[in-house]
Amino acid sequence: MSNIKPLTAEHCYAFFDVDNTLITQNSMLSFQNYWYQMYPDLAAESLYRADLMTHVHEHACWETLNKLYYRHFSGRSVAALTDAGESWFKQQLQRSDGFYYQAVLRELRRHQENGFEVIMVSGSFSAVLTPIARDLGVEKILSSQMEVRAGVYTGYLSAPPMVGAGKRDAVKALLCNTRVAQSSYAYGDDISDIPMLSLVGYPVMVSGGRLSRTEVDKLGFRLITV
Repeated sequence: MSNIKPLTAEHCYAFFDVDNTLITQNSMLSFQNYWYQMYPDLAAESLYRADLMTHVHEHACWETLNKLYYRHFSGRSVAALTDAGESWFKQQLQRSDGFYYQAVLRELRRHQENGFEVIMVSGSFSAVLTPIARDLGVEKILSSQMEVRAGVYTGYLSAPPMVGAGKRDAVKALLCNTRVAQSSYAYGDDISDIPMLSLVGYPVMVSGGRLSRTEVDKLGFRLITV
């Protein structure tokens, strides 16, 4: 269960969480910093920072945080956010410490070479995930979906956040039978990724999240140390 084996007999998946799993940062927090540099708004930024200080902690509920985060997108235009996502991505690729975790990226490339369908599964949003997917040759993204009215974000999600149970349900819908599930892989870094990882035959945890090595071992997941 812990070894990567090429499987080409039938369609199989490799699901990748993105923030702090595939990339070396939290895209959502990084993008907000970038946005407020591009579009300074002291009052809005102060409210956002206050929310972070209040709600981000070791035992935080990621689903609640995801919804709260997108409340701060209210009034932003879809076009402006799309453009900002592209420019944010170009900036991040220039990071001196690297944008992708190379060990995880190698796994993604190996899956692609072996004919797996690689799918990014993230609580982040399309404007930042799309350029990442394009860069990696990934065609499918499962992400949090923001509600839009007249080309402007309302600050609410149009579907459950792609976190925890949301990831589990979205991935489960693609795993059409037991063999596909047992032949598929999933990668994550956090406690909130356990429901998704538990669906597949080859679950992989990336170090740095809220699980210790001992806890990962007890779950029977393979661990990649980055």
